[in-house]
Amino acid sequence: MENKCKEILEIEHVTNRYRDSGAGFFSKDKMTRVLNDVSLTIHRDEIFGLVGESGCGKSTLGKAVLGMIPFDGEIRVAGMKYSRNNRKEFTRSVQAVFQDPLSALNPRRTIAQTMEEPLLAHGMGTKESRRQKVIEMLKLVGLDESYADRLPRELSGGQRQRVCIGAALMIDPELVIADEATSALDVSVGAQILNLFQEIHDRKDFAMLFISHNLNVVYYLCDRIAVMYRGSIVEQGDAESLYNNPLHPYTRMLLSAIPEIEKADELSRYAFTETRRESVPDGCDFYHRCPYATDACRTWPELKNVLSPGEKGEHFVRCHNPVRDGKAPEAPDEG
Repeated sequence: MENKCKEILEIEHVTNRYRDSGAGFFSKDKMTRVLNDVSLTIHRDEIFGLVGESGCGKSTLGKAVLGMIPFDGEIRVAGMKYSRNNRKEFTRSVQAVFQDPLSALNPRRTIAQTMEEPLLAHGMGTKESRRQKVIEMLKLVGLDESYADRLPRELSGGQRQRVCIGAALMIDPELVIADEATSALDVSVGAQILNLFQEIHDRKDFAMLFISHNLNVVYYLCDRIAVMYRGSIVEQGDAESLYNNPLHPYTRMLLSAIPEIEKADELSRYAFTETRRESVPDGCDFYHRCPYATDACRTWPELKNVLSPGEKGEHFVRCHNPVRDGKAPEAPDEG
């Protein structure tokens, strides 16, 4: 019997910084932190959502998993630890679907030529078997084989994204990273792609890291969710628990930002009034925006599981003043 690893993606203490040289000609370069000691695990057959505002570091984490950027810490896929020496073998297990399908497809190559590229890169199959695999994947994503010989400009945005999904599955990866894969599409087409992800995931054997700025979309598709702010995981838990009982003020802010037309009635209770104050260098990253911040928030909070030992599931929060029983803490008196 084949021994399959239960944990498909294991991220341990991953940190990423980049050198900011824009301070001035005579100034020393400043190191800016993008990922701050991130750890998480994605299980086999799971869709895991990573959500946060633009610039929070979620796409950077996806690039780290794909081996596209340097990082400190450790990343393993299906038990294999990433290193520069095994990058090709490692990427055999990880494929991605990005935001803009048009830029992901070579305008001069047919759909079949583009979809065959992962197989050719890894020396897999014969010409005939690769063609059959292309047709198989096109059918899987809802396109007939006539699309194989078309160029990207002949397809709609939704059809191009279906091609990108099919291409990502050509080598049967253990993990698929979908980075804002529906945000460039209109609402109806985006909904179709979400349903396609779910249908394919139910039929194929892979895990998915679904990255988005839209908590509503992530809740619809994912089994578990992590919320990222300024490169740190601030809340993580089962989708139902996190969406219906958010504990971190930032998660409440994301929920309050969902357009009224998309909200369920029960989400109206997550009204959020953002504040502005000076940030604290060693404290909570959300301190300068949080209406519930206290002196305790001047120290860095740990990510803690708030569920009792006998309760099922998980719900972690990085906050000194988390919401309790659906009720936010009293805002401090600013004097």
